[in-house]
Amino acid sequence: MEQLKQIPHQPNDEGNWVAIIIGALLVLGALMVFSAGAGLDQKIDLRQFWKYATMRRLAFVPITLMVMAIVGRLNYRKILVWKRCFWLSPVVLVMVVSIVLLVLVLKFGIVRNHSRRWLVVGPLQFQPSELGKWVTMMFLAAWCAYRGQKMRNFFTGFLPASILLGAVVGLIGKEDFATAALVGAMGVVVLIMGGVRWWHLLIFMLIGGVACYFLVIMEPYRVERVEAFVDSILNKEGGQEFAEKNYQKDQSIMAVGAGGIWGVGLGMGRIKLGHLPEDTTDFIFAIIAEELGFVGCAMVILLYIMLMYFGMRVVVKSDDPLGRLLAVAISGMIGCQALMNLLVVTGLAPTKGIALPFISAGGTGLVVTGVAAGVLVNVAKGRNEVIAHPVETLHLTPEIASDPNV
Repeated sequence: MEQLKQIPHQPNDEGNWVAIIIGALLVLGALMVFSAGAGLDQKIDLRQFWKYATMRRLAFVPITLMVMAIVGRLNYRKILVWKRCFWLSPVVLVMVVSIVLLVLVLKFGIVRNHSRRWLVVGPLQFQPSELGKWVTMMFLAAWCAYRGQKMRNFFTGFLPASILLGAVVGLIGKEDFATAALVGAMGVVVLIMGGVRWWHLLIFMLIGGVACYFLVIMEPYRVERVEAFVDSILNKEGGQEFAEKNYQKDQSIMAVGAGGIWGVGLGMGRIKLGHLPEDTTDFIFAIIAEELGFVGCAMVILLYIMLMYFGMRVVVKSDDPLGRLLAVAISGMIGCQALMNLLVVTGLAPTKGIALPFISAGGTGLVVTGVAAGVLVNVAKGRNEVIAHPVETLHLTPEIASDPNV
């Protein structure tokens, strides 16, 4: 097939900025998790550092950066989708593995904080929902690019995607409602960008709304959190019972307010000394607010805004339909997850377990999100390479490859 005209190589500014911002978030997260996990009587044996969550978080910084760098240098079209046989593509195979793991965790996972989210194999602990949410986004992007204009057809485009999205949301939502809601919302966004008809999505959203209602009422602790949140908004005198239900949220708000403009100083926070549960994970932003103050909070929020900005620039500049959809999914997922976490920490949403991307303690979430970030960097780089290859290597379907507008 005829070779396309070459154009001068352009600097990969968006990809470089994405990598720099994520690196800054990782370093800041490691510092704040170490501060939040430091106790007055804590003694750390460096010979067994892997037993300590704060030390593991330090180790995951270079691991995540290395994973992001490796994935960022690969060709996302080859590592995700094989044009010769879509159904044998890596993204499809990993999607199948992810669904199997989501089923297994419901049966064999360990229970923490009312939820069965973790699979444990020897010394390794793995959270299948973290893998599931990212693989689902990438599969939907690949499916939309693969089907092209056929996504407007209900049975051959929209229905298979919606069934898979619904299945993943249901499996995750059984034990992790916040992540399930995030996956469902971002899945709808990807399908919209992929070209589905709006009235098809209305059907899916109606069914999804009913499913969300049952996912909430099936677990008493979820109902209690919603009731406590509504009670705090209405300013009712809920008594001791509601004070206990709102304890974590109230402690978080106290920490945010105690920081003032400049904070009480790095490592000098008091709310972390047994007063705020999950201070190294879901509520790490409260520790940042107390110790680094408004300035530290503004810096974190600015980094996320910049990450979303450069992510959207990748979307706008990408020459590949698959690349655009991947950039939308990855940027949107990181931004929405960060927003959800900040709303919870500041008391503007019911308490739920959702981490702050690249900052909260954790291993599975950091590494898998690092892989997704590497794909985003790769898409940014790909916009400069795609025009130097034959048309047949650009897209997944003959319909797209023959499009005169491409």
